[in-house]
Amino acid sequence: LLLCLSCNTVTNTGLCPNLRISENKRFLVTENGEPFFWLGDTGWLLFTKLNREEAEEYFEDRRQKGFNVIQVMVLQNVKKAVNVYGDSALIDQDIERPFTTTGNSVDDPEQYDYWDHLDYLINLAQKKGLYMALVPLWGSNVSSGCITREKAGKYAAWLAGRYKDKSNIIWL
Repeated sequence: LLLCLSCNTVTNTGLCPNLRISENKRFLVTENGEPFFWLGDTGWLLFTKLNREEAEEYFEDRRQKGFNVIQVMVLQNVKKAVNVYGDSALIDQDIERPFTTTGNSVDDPEQYDYWDHLDYLINLAQKKGLYMALVPLWGSNVSSGCITREKAGKYAAWLAGRYKDKSNIIWL
């Protein structure tokens, strides 16, 4: 977490200012030096279980209750990585091969994929002033031997490249 925050160089003027480590290295601060208090809600399966409308309601409820971070898994189970729309996250359950399509229209099921849904929800959260604390992959996938270090590295690089400009993401 500390490394990810210290490497973040994106300038943001929106509702979710960039975060960094305080000078004394004891807490998080916003890019203008204000202390950041993490009040998180755990929505582990948000990306797979909620559609757009349900996520809108959930985010708004959490925003009104004062939460500022939503903790969620990007992939809980590599073998069952499918969202509420039936879109698979991976090709042949291979973490090195995220399944993406051309276009991102929610009205066209051939275009709107698992990753488009994540993009939409991350953007929606940002509009509501919510940070997304993302767990790239649940640990049981690694401990069971489904994922190697090399595969995890390629997946992490792909995720980092896709979301490098999002100021409301905190990697867990």
